Amino acid sequence: MSRVQVVASVEVDRTPAEVFTYLADVARHGEWSPRPLRVEGAAPGAPAAEGARFTSYGWIPGDAEHRNEVEVTQSEAPTRLRLRSTDGPVVCHNDFTVTAHGRGSRVERVMELPRPAGLVGFVFPVIVRLVIRPDLAKGLRMLKERVETASATA
Repeated sequence: MSRVQVVASVEVDRTPAEVFTYLADVARHGEWSPRPLRVEGAAPGAPAAEGARFTSYGWIPGDAEHRNEVEVTQSEAPTRLRLRSTDGPVVCHNDFTVTAHGRGSRVERVMELPRPAGLVGFVFPVIVRLVIRPDLAKGLRMLKERVETASATA
C-alpha cells in the first residue's frame, strides 16, 4: 500500500521552547484541532515523553468519534515530536518539527498516511486537497494563536 504525505507549516512569534512546551502537551491537542478531538490517558500540563501512549477520539468523514491509539515515538525538546496513530491495520504518523525562525519559530507538520484501496483510493487526492490539507493548515494556525495568546497573558 502506498503512503501519502501532507505538509503544512506556520510561523509563530514565540521561541521554539515555548512552542514545543505547548505542542508536546498532547492532552491539549483538542484546543487547536480544527475538528472535534478529545484525548484520554495523557497527563495534562506535562510534555509527552517518548513511549507515552494515549487514546484520541476525533472526527473523520463518516465517523465523528473515530478512535486511534497513539504513541509518542520521538520527543526531542524543543525541536521534534513524532506521533504514531494506530487504528487496526492503519498506521499514520504525525511529525512536528520546531525550528528557530527570525525572532520566533517555524512549526512544520508532516502527516503520513496510507492511500486507501479501491474507490476511496481513487478519490483520495481530492479528499487530501479539500479536507486533510486545509485542516492541517487550520490546525497550525490555531496552534499559533493559542501559543501566542497564552504566552502574552502569562
